[in-house]
Amino acid sequence: MKPFDLELETPYQVTPLPLSNGQAVHRIAISANAGAARVSLDPNICQLDPFGDTAGCTRIAIRMFEAKLSLLEERDGKQLFALEPLRAEEPALRLVLHPARKSPAVSARLLVLDAAGAIKAVVALEQLPSTSQR
Repeated sequence: MKPFDLELETPYQVTPLPLSNGQAVHRIAISANAGAARVSLDPNICQLDPFGDTAGCTRIAIRMFEAKLSLLEERDGKQLFALEPLRAEEPALRLVLHPARKSPAVSARLLVLDAAGAIKAVVALEQLPSTSQR
């Protein structure tokens, strides 16, 4: 696996994403570098403006955890990674990176798993503007 720096996040989810550890969140962010990742879980409820952008949010603490990023499978240029938390009580997530396109932006999605490992949600990830694929 070649090294990379990624800063990705889900758009705000009006309906909270149910996680395998019983929590529910409205936004998930992932910072990854080589085999390590930091995952941020945001439970805050936000008001939306007419464009669907968040306008005002509650101030509940965002929870973070560290994870190991492990390549599980490659197919048709796509890469599937496990986000293996360092603590067992953290939620089960997978990261899918799509093949590079003509733009420098990374195309990715997040798979939210239930306690049995089944996919419960598929959410597009947005690359934060300050990062680019190497």
